[in-house]
Amino acid sequence: MTISADDFTMFCERTIDAMVGSVSVLDDEQVNTRPDLDGANSPFALVTHALGAALFWTEHVVLGEPTHRDRASELEASGATAELIATCHAAKARFAERAPALALATSLQGEGVTRIPIANEWTVGAALMHAYEELAQHLGHLEITVDLVGRPIS
Repeated sequence: MTISADDFTMFCERTIDAMVGSVSVLDDEQVNTRPDLDGANSPFALVTHALGAALFWTEHVVLGEPTHRDRASELEASGATAELIATCHAAKARFAERAPALALATSLQGEGVTRIPIANEWTVGAALMHAYEELAQHLGHLEITVDLVGRPIS
């Protein structure tokens, strides 16, 4: 079974749209609020990290494009809700732009291309599934976080 680039892009876009829907109910303070839980991240940081991870796997691991990803900074990121929504729209555009290149990718070159060692050789399909997995798992995390930080203060 092969994962088509169009299917991959469609599900990434749907998940990013759901992220936009979740954060759009938050004001600028709430989008940067970390729930009062050990190790919790703000909605802004969660979305920034999820997009960073998914784009890293898509652009760098699969397509071999250079990366300047700073994972630690993703988890400390903050800003305005409108800025985060614009970042989401830009990520959707990046996935759409790369769909033709993803369609041509047939194998993963692995360790010569990535900064992260990959045990065994991953197929392009497996790497794309992991990129989507990053978005999907963080969407669920985001939805719970928005519930926690988006409650009206009494």
